[in-house]
Amino acid sequence: MKSILLLAILLCCPLIMMHAQSRKTIVLDSTGQIVPADTVRQVDMIDYLARVLKVKETDAKRNDKKVNFSFFPSASSRTGSKTVVTSFNATFLLGDNANTTVSSVFFVPYLDFNGRYGFLLQPNIWLRGNRWNFTGDHFILSYPQNTWGLGGNTPENNETNIDYKYLRIHQNALKGILPDLALGLGYALDYHYDIDVEDTALGDSTEIYLPADKDYLISSGITLSALYDTRRSTVNPLQGWMGSLTYSVFSTLMGSTDAYQSAFVDVRKYFPLPGRKHDVFALRSYYWTIVTGAAPYLDLPSVRWEPAAGSSSRGLEQNRYRSNAMLYFESEYRFGITANGFVGGVIFGSLTSASEYQTQYFKYWHPAGGAGLRLKFNKYSRTNVAFDYAFSKGYSVFYLNIGEAF
Repeated sequence: MKSILLLAILLCCPLIMMHAQSRKTIVLDSTGQIVPADTVRQVDMIDYLARVLKVKETDAKRNDKKVNFSFFPSASSRTGSKTVVTSFNATFLLGDNANTTVSSVFFVPYLDFNGRYGFLLQPNIWLRGNRWNFTGDHFILSYPQNTWGLGGNTPENNETNIDYKYLRIHQNALKGILPDLALGLGYALDYHYDIDVEDTALGDSTEIYLPADKDYLISSGITLSALYDTRRSTVNPLQGWMGSLTYSVFSTLMGSTDAYQSAFVDVRKYFPLPGRKHDVFALRSYYWTIVTGAAPYLDLPSVRWEPAAGSSSRGLEQNRYRSNAMLYFESEYRFGITANGFVGGVIFGSLTSASEYQTQYFKYWHPAGGAGLRLKFNKYSRTNVAFDYAFSKGYSVFYLNIGEAF
């Protein structure tokens, strides 16, 4: 029944978008007169906090600020649920609005009730005229987590706990060579250490992927990147599209325990709805695969571990499916609820597949979906606080984040 509902969400999103195009927003002012929606003053949490605390800060002063900060208790996209964490986000513009994308930095320290703790840092810096783009995904985690083996149809009774610590340093520098197009180089390090695998039948089978003493795994290498991005904000895009390719070469000469190469292709598209100021239809898909060599077990493509900013496959448990290749598709309808932009909502649906191990055969597809509420935290950076409920077959979860899933 849930699978049918999830497929309905995926199929209905375009229909909802078409229906929304035909609607007109009717807004009443304080005298009861009809006024255009665009004339309604936009508000955010900071406005309400300033009113409660009786802080006098005009919109003009806030609009002139070079940097906009947002922070809120949330559940990181890396950590799943039951997490005590505060997310910090800063947005700033290092050039002209006409030709420079808004830069952002996310910093997430966290502690949860499952023995996990650490912090994450995700910078996305654009210099004037988009001449250079610097992106990173950095974190250090203590991360006990379940795994179920390899392939797209691993049974629930395969569940095995792996306790480990994880250091990731992914940093890329891309040079703008054409409008909206950039090419670059980078470095990627994934270091798993203090690894302890639960004694189960599956745990025994991981010996062929983990070192004999289960002490550490290192993937270290260079990355080649290409990015085409017409968005002017990556925090909450209203239009445009993004396509990226990251090709990674991990070598024993750079300290890797195994030599292998991988590719990650990420495509995102955003459709603003005519006449609906706060409504956007968003699409995302990625393909992640090992191209040559044998990657360590913990560095194989896996659900919700993709090497990119954002959150995918909401409603599937992190790490639930793992193989040498992953495919993912998602659609999301984002809509305004209040004319002042403070409250909005989303509905979303996704399909995710892990290939049959050591093939490119995607036989099993796992639907997931859900809905969420959005509260505007900062109207100038368009940063939202996101409350999402997502589910899939036999699993459901609440997410509390700052920013959009993608």
